[in-house]
Amino acid sequence: MAADNNLKVENTASEVVLLRSMSRPALGLIETKGLAGAIKATHAATKAGEVVIASAVKTKAGYVAVKIEGEWSAVQAAVEAGARAADQEGELVSMHVIPHTDNGVSQILPYGQFVARYGSGKPVSLREKPKPRKIPSEPPPLPSAIPIPAPEPDIQQPKPEIPNQPLAPKPAVPVSPTAGEIRPLAELEALPVVELRKYARTVSGLPIQGRQISIANKQQLLEAIKNVAGAISSGS
Repeated sequence: MAADNNLKVENTASEVVLLRSMSRPALGLIETKGLAGAIKATHAATKAGEVVIASAVKTKAGYVAVKIEGEWSAVQAAVEAGARAADQEGELVSMHVIPHTDNGVSQILPYGQFVARYGSGKPVSLREKPKPRKIPSEPPPLPSAIPIPAPEPDIQQPKPEIPNQPLAPKPAVPVSPTAGEIRPLAELEALPVVELRKYARTVSGLPIQGRQISIANKQQLLEAIKNVAGAISSGS
């Protein structure tokens, strides 16, 4: 590729390196009052000439200063194009071009003058060579295993003692009356029907049982008890 006395371009498959042989390149400055204007100005400036966007600094007041370096004619065209783009956004504050910067300017604005652009597209300053990444010779030690505490033994709590409670007495089983134990008829006739029904349920061999006793009247109950008493008397 052809090159003049001040500009040299080298192209390879993986990188494009832009170098300037002049010791005092031109410096262009575009100041905007917003980030959108600065982006528009930077985009237009890079399309207008072979320049390097050295930096873009945002102040506390919201102003952004874009620093452009390169040949004077390229910087002049880039600054004008960038200023027009920022003015269209309504965010242009000022623009300025310094044809030949003094060496002290680089100390005031210490940003890289030469930029190499690699395949990843990330700009790298050529003033300071990128430091090689240190590869540790030995892998870092693995963190020590965290001790797992042993499970605590399952301590069974003693069950509260239940005081011995006296057993409830079992209900007495009614004993079937024998012939001598059946109550006299006169005594039974004096009982109310409810009491007579309770007594009839204690008599063994009664011809009526269960619900029949519940619905029987007093005369029917007396007749049933008489039949049982007579059967017991005849059997004995």
